[in-house]
Amino acid sequence: MRERKDKMMLSEPPRLLLGVTLLFWGGMHDRPMAALIAAILVEGRHWTKLRWDFGEKGFARSWQLSAVILIVSAIGLLSEDSLQAADFLNLLSWLPFMMLPLMLAQQYARTGGIPIVTFSFIARRKLVADRKAGRPVDNFAIQLGYPFIVLVVATAGMGVGSLLLLGSVELRYVVGVAFLLGWALFKMREKRARPMAWSVAYLGSMVIAVAISFSLLAMYRYWKSSLSQGGSQQVSALETQTAIGQVRELQLNPKILWQYFHEKGEVPELLKLGAYNEPLGDMWQARTRRVDRIPPEREVGGDFEMFLSDGQDQFIYHKEDRDHVDYLVEGRLVGLVSEQTLIPHLQKTKRYEGVPADIIGVNSFGAVQMVGVNQGAMNTRMLSDRRLKVIELDPTNLDMTYPTKEEGGLSQFLQEIGLDSPRDGIHPERSLSNMVSPESHPPNVTVEKFREIEARIALEFGRNFQYSLFLTGNNFNEPISEFLNETRKGHCEYFAGSTAMLLRRMGIPTRYAVGFAVQEQGDGGEWILRGQHAHAWAQAYVGGIWVNEAKGSKDVWRCRGGEWVDVDLTPPDWLSRGTNRPWYQGLSDWFQKVRADLVLWFARPGVLEGFKITMMIIVPLFVLYLVYQLIKTRGREESSSWDDAVGKAGLLKDFERWLARKVGPRPRSMPMGTWLRQHLPPDAASLADSYEAATYREDKVTTAELKTHVRNAKLSWKARKNPGTK
Repeated sequence: MRERKDKMMLSEPPRLLLGVTLLFWGGMHDRPMAALIAAILVEGRHWTKLRWDFGEKGFARSWQLSAVILIVSAIGLLSEDSLQAADFLNLLSWLPFMMLPLMLAQQYARTGGIPIVTFSFIARRKLVADRKAGRPVDNFAIQLGYPFIVLVVATAGMGVGSLLLLGSVELRYVVGVAFLLGWALFKMREKRARPMAWSVAYLGSMVIAVAISFSLLAMYRYWKSSLSQGGSQQVSALETQTAIGQVRELQLNPKILWQYFHEKGEVPELLKLGAYNEPLGDMWQARTRRVDRIPPEREVGGDFEMFLSDGQDQFIYHKEDRDHVDYLVEGRLVGLVSEQTLIPHLQKTKRYEGVPADIIGVNSFGAVQMVGVNQGAMNTRMLSDRRLKVIELDPTNLDMTYPTKEEGGLSQFLQEIGLDSPRDGIHPERSLSNMVSPESHPPNVTVEKFREIEARIALEFGRNFQYSLFLTGNNFNEPISEFLNETRKGHCEYFAGSTAMLLRRMGIPTRYAVGFAVQEQGDGGEWILRGQHAHAWAQAYVGGIWVNEAKGSKDVWRCRGGEWVDVDLTPPDWLSRGTNRPWYQGLSDWFQKVRADLVLWFARPGVLEGFKITMMIIVPLFVLYLVYQLIKTRGREESSSWDDAVGKAGLLKDFERWLARKVGPRPRSMPMGTWLRQHLPPDAASLADSYEAATYREDKVTTAELKTHVRNAKLSWKARKNPGTK
């Protein structure tokens, strides 16, 4: 049997390069202390004589420890419901520290590298089997110094203040990468580099630095867009991003985000997340009321105030409603929840029961979120009564504005469908005003007139417009006008945005709303809310009258006496588009449901505490076990260890080369012992016996004994070839 370890894969980095690279990581991440500690640990091997004989098992345990750290970190990340692209990049940025156990094992090992079989359990088992069978073994070692440097350099670009957060390639990152990779390329040369070679190395490093920078930036943008496309729970109460004015194909997300169990009344068509009143290009913002108008005892952050509580897990907007109101609509919402997650809710929801949070917050636009979340999932009952006043505040001037650049396109569309003419109390010169004032004669649109306007726009949308996920266009400055008068093709955001601006143009206060369409029913009777069901529509204030509530000389106009109603004019066949799901969708659905159920089960009294205590005991014990097994390998010689086998094979390697020059190379299929007996004199057979004893029977054969046998074998060979030679 012969073990071949003719060459180390990659060379060792020069002194300080690993440490400087880690310090560069710390500078990009604003974590200098963590980087300094890691740098001292990896470079400490040059300042101390501490070395361990890890062996194959020791290296395998160090790799297992690194893998455990990575797996636990990934599980911790995936357990969070509110995942963003930055969360994934933050996890990846810590990969060098997760790999530290393996790197430190290499740095302080007596051998120069790590056996390549360390990374595969199957490869290690095969190596042991080949040894026992006497077959040739390729047991190469790899020096992880340079791969580790590449890993640190790549993850440094994911740090605080790096190119990812700035959205562009940052100069200090490019310079740092060019310096480090140039240093590495220069030192990797076996011979002293000439000036020209030195220059080429640094030029190559700069090219690599720029390529890495742009690659990381492209990856970040792709992840960010993929997480935000097709519906997500990450909807902000302050702003919502749309795809209006962009040219691309939308990819709908089939992941289950919520489950709605209807219990009483008419099944709702829409569950709202939030509403917005200020259009800004491809974004809508919520210009909410002043925070100082919220009673201090009810303020919970931002524009949110808390529902009044009448129990530990029951929340109600008006206490007096509880005893005499027979709620018309009731249902349960099940899903994962985290701090400040916006909750889909029924129109005019007045009561919540079974809330997994300290309080419920609601803003002036009707967005609802949990504050002080105490478990990762919710199974909450919602009670709604459409006879009660809605939570949303009445309109202001901002609910009447629209982009001036879209004015011409809006007027053209309304003229084509016969709505832009001075009749029935609606005058163009009044509705054209972006602000409500005495000079603009505030338009008071009746309910009947609103229904006529809504029906006319809906008829035009249904007859001459198409729903499409593939977005095209050229006029990015006036995307709504282009949609209404030219392309007439788009998704729900176009229909909702156009509806809001057209109604505002006609003098009707309107907001842009987002949430979910209740359309898909599961096998258990529940309604499934996927990313594919994420939807946008308009909310119009119907039947109101503008009133000047001025205090002093300043006019303060408010529309009073009406109610907010949903206006969804997207063609009804939109839900049939993009419903092709992958073959594994059933398994994914099951996982999403089970995940929420498990979180709810863990939240039961005593279950979560018991699980935490168990994990706090098991995980540290397992880590301590791996560390203990690593420590045990120090100073212990294992006859079957990789170091021992390589050492013995190394002694015979030189002798094998010496003998091969005289008799020819050993056939690959021939064991070492057989080949030695075939070509050595009979009195030199002790070398083959000792080698086989150490390899197969694991007898204690020292290095000194093998050296003696090698010396005697050479003398016997020379004596046979040259009689009389001593």
